[in-house]
Amino acid sequence: MPRIRLMHIVLAILVGLGAIFLIRLHGAAGQSVAMRGNAESGRLYVQKWCTECHSVEPETAGTGQFAPDFTVVAQRRSPRWLRGFLRQNHLQMPDFVFKPDESADIVAYITSLKR
Repeated sequence: MPRIRLMHIVLAILVGLGAIFLIRLHGAAGQSVAMRGNAESGRLYVQKWCTECHSVEPETAGTGQFAPDFTVVAQRRSPRWLRGFLRQNHLQMPDFVFKPDESADIVAYITSLKR
C-alpha cells in the first residue's frame, strides 16, 4: 500500500475519532447543565412539597417536624446521592414522582445550602 494512502486512512480514522470525542463531550456538557438544575426553582418546589416535615431554609434550621433539615442533608449527601434518592420509593415519606428537571432543581437547591 502506498505510503500516502496509508496516511489518508490514518488521518480519516483520527478525524472520525475526534468527531466522536466532540459529540460525546458536547453531549456530556449538555447533560451536566441539565443535571445542575435551577436552585431558585428548586427552592419553590421544596417550599411547596417538603416544608410539612423538613426545615428547608437556612433561617428555619432546627424547626423541621421529624425529618432532617435540608441544611444537614446538604452537608451529608452528594448531588449524585440526592438524584438517586429522589428517583426511589421512600419508606418514611410520601412517594413524590418528580420530573427530571424538577429533581435537578431540587438537588441544585439542596446543594446550594452546603456551607
